[in-house]
Amino acid sequence: MRKLLLMISALCAVLTLVNCAGVPQSTGKGPVVLDIGHCIGAGGAVSARPVKGQRIQELEWWYRYVYYTKRVIQQAGYEVRVINRGNPPEPGTELAALARRARVLHMRKPDNGERYPSRYVRDRVASGIISADYAIYSRASCAVFLHHNSGRGWTRGASPSLIICNRHNGRRLGACLASSLENRILNHGMPNGGRGCSVVPRYVDADRSAGWMNACDDAGIPAAVVEAAFLNNAGHVAYLADEANARKYAEAVGHGIVDYLRRYGHERRRYRTDLSEPDEGSFGYAAESRRLEVPGAWHLL
Repeated sequence: MRKLLLMISALCAVLTLVNCAGVPQSTGKGPVVLDIGHCIGAGGAVSARPVKGQRIQELEWWYRYVYYTKRVIQQAGYEVRVINRGNPPEPGTELAALARRARVLHMRKPDNGERYPSRYVRDRVASGIISADYAIYSRASCAVFLHHNSGRGWTRGASPSLIICNRHNGRRLGACLASSLENRILNHGMPNGGRGCSVVPRYVDADRSAGWMNACDDAGIPAAVVEAAFLNNAGHVAYLADEANARKYAEAVGHGIVDYLRRYGHERRRYRTDLSEPDEGSFGYAAESRRLEVPGAWHLL
């Protein structure tokens, strides 16, 4: 029965997103939306070498540990919804049991990097943007996209760990997440070369995840992408492969969100008031997107 209710809830959400008009504005009183990045069949980064006989995959790791992020936020008195843009895991599998435990709502719109426009603001274009649309539909108090990274920035001496945020509403959320990870995880068990966690606003339309950030910004929703751990960093992978450490990492993300909500959740939000006015995040701003054909996207530039 619970599984049926979750499926009905997810289907209703998708139907609402498809038929929506206008942009609902967040007041800061809605649920926290946690998005498990990627989807079944396109699970994101994978560790280069196995640890304890297994490789860590981005999607599977967050299915396993998002429950602990959610629990920290719920115990602080806030509503939480966990979502994923793809299809549910196969019934009877361990992944399906983990999804049930965290009560993951599946948007059933899997992709392998294909871009499509937001249902609310059609000049915001990205793969996986239905997750941002769900946050808008829910009038989320904040939206946090749960990822790991696999880039090579950590080999160049720069701080590899980062939180991506939207530029108008998300900087304080990004700072609280970074602070929680710095105080609890980075260089406190997870080796990070003595470096901290950068907060990087992302909004140019050619940048990855900028579409999610801009769509949420338009609705007044603070949003952030967690990419503090690198799956091609042996020290990070060894830390995440330990059960107790993995729970600590997931809980640290939850504590960062709670810190933000307690300190800044009441602050006034900035909204996009004229959807016909383009900016750097509008589809077609960057040369890369001007070459793309995306059905339904608005070219405001």
